[in-house]
Amino acid sequence: MKRMGTRRRFAILLCGGLGLAGCAVDSVAESDWRSWEPERRFQDLWYAPGTTQWAALDQRGGLWINGERQSSAAQGYQHLDGRVVASGDWRLALAEQSSNEVHVLTVRDGQVMAGNTIPAPDYEVAGLCLYQDRDGLLSVFLLDERGGADQWLINEMVAPLRHLVLPPEVQACRVDDDDGDLYVSEERVGVWRYAADAERDPERRVVDMVAPRGGLRLGAAGLAVIPDGLAVLDKDAGTLHLYRDGEPVGAAITVPAQKEPEKLAALWRNGELTLVVLDDEGSAARTMTLPWRAANPTFGDTDMAVVHAAAQTDPVARFGDAADDPAIWLHPEKPEHGRVLGTDKKAGLYVYDLLGRTRQFLPVGRLNNVDVRGDWAVASNRDHDSLQVFRIDTEGNVSNAGEIETTLKDIYGLCLYQAGAGELHAIANGKNGEFEQYRLDLTGEAPSATLARRFRVDSQPEGCVADEVTGQLFVGEEDQAVWTLPADPEVPATLTKVMAVGEKLVADIEGLAIYAGEDHRYLVISSQGNDSYVVLDALPPYAYRGRFRIALDSRRGVDGVSETDGLEVTSANLGGAYEDGLLVVQDGRNRLPQAPQNFKYVPWSAVREALNLTREARP
Repeated sequence: MKRMGTRRRFAILLCGGLGLAGCAVDSVAESDWRSWEPERRFQDLWYAPGTTQWAALDQRGGLWINGERQSSAAQGYQHLDGRVVASGDWRLALAEQSSNEVHVLTVRDGQVMAGNTIPAPDYEVAGLCLYQDRDGLLSVFLLDERGGADQWLINEMVAPLRHLVLPPEVQACRVDDDDGDLYVSEERVGVWRYAADAERDPERRVVDMVAPRGGLRLGAAGLAVIPDGLAVLDKDAGTLHLYRDGEPVGAAITVPAQKEPEKLAALWRNGELTLVVLDDEGSAARTMTLPWRAANPTFGDTDMAVVHAAAQTDPVARFGDAADDPAIWLHPEKPEHGRVLGTDKKAGLYVYDLLGRTRQFLPVGRLNNVDVRGDWAVASNRDHDSLQVFRIDTEGNVSNAGEIETTLKDIYGLCLYQAGAGELHAIANGKNGEFEQYRLDLTGEAPSATLARRFRVDSQPEGCVADEVTGQLFVGEEDQAVWTLPADPEVPATLTKVMAVGEKLVADIEGLAIYAGEDHRYLVISSQGNDSYVVLDALPPYAYRGRFRIALDSRRGVDGVSETDGLEVTSANLGGAYEDGLLVVQDGRNRLPQAPQNFKYVPWSAVREALNLTREARP
């Protein structure tokens, strides 16, 4: 990247990254910069998207809205970010220096109104940024310069969502709401990109680094999200860098007449990008405008319905990949006294009531999948490659009844099949694709079993479910497809494809369950790769009925669900919210606040309404 003469003129590829033929190359000169609000000295600035309206903080930390000092707001603020919410109101997040609290103010028709307060953390807030997700929920990231950020929900409730590990000496952050990307500047290192959504993996990706590893000369400070990209200030070098789709656009732009450019704001309107640079030493802000094309927005997952969980279980004891698979036990007389069994693949079996409270924990070892028929539960035990059998009494108390050996190596998934009166089968699988089906004998003092058949799929399976009414067994091959075959071991195990991995069903395929209504039977599949659930008819031709995800419910204070392993569903009337049945799913990332994994309870009525399924007739 070379200088183009003594006027400090730098080339900028204005349509970089769009792949258009004949893209023009313009240049930016020092004379293209002008003063912004020269009679005022501002330390931070935010533009309402698509408008010329703005909010700013002056050097004393006073709040200004569209050129008017807001006397009703306190002084002593630092750091500012804003969003326009569905009502048209603004929500502004500001850190108060004296108390270290973060205030989230509402601005309506240019007037500041009451807002929310996030209590002071045990570190100085080094920066903040807002995030408005695809459901319109608002959260704020608070930066800790020692390394880390706390994400707080600030909708109907104010509550911690999660802690995000970041490098030390973080300078600033901004979020691209459309892409769900959190950008963070690390002072002498560069700019990183993280997932802003608390339900996604917190992996980081490089945007740019300080030379010689990247295009930044000395460091990174202020950030501004721009259409399809990002603007970054290298404050020590006094330069501005533009990026589109993660790639640098043109050469660095020198910012004139400022001692220490620190903060950055951006406004895009009618194909033009206005950038404002604010100086930490109190020099007047400088601004420039240049052409900038925005790609047409794309809308993915337009058929993805959204539901919410009504309740959740207590978390398992330890962080990590622990909770795995649920099963539902129905009380013979009092539906509301039912139980949810949940495996902990590090420790044993949890027993929860329908409010999600832990009633029992059985430390029997590393259990993976569990299933229930009547008053018996069976789980796959990874410690011994065995079947772990449990007895359930009439009040829902669970006791260990013993183990049954298998010949599987690395046992994984499991499901039960009630072949007839008094004949219960367990179908287990191993990571190598092999299945073993056992006839269980639960009449003696210790459980035993006889191997009935073996069959296999080509790669790693896990979830399976049997439909006693149709006599079909459904099995999931994690990165390939859902298959069906006869559950009767005396019938050839001919696999028929039900649904392959693709746009709607995204690997890994995990839990499978059947909603067994009197009038309709549905197969529910955990589509782990995109944190969603697919619903098919459980009868040929296995018609696709829709898909849904489970989002955060800020009214109930129950977080969304992601990275689901196992699930279970019942059509039984459990009363209250679960009159139409209950779906239980494992939650791989438990938030609000961040905690070990758990299980979420979703009323089937929510799924039925979201996918426009027919309601079962109830007596």
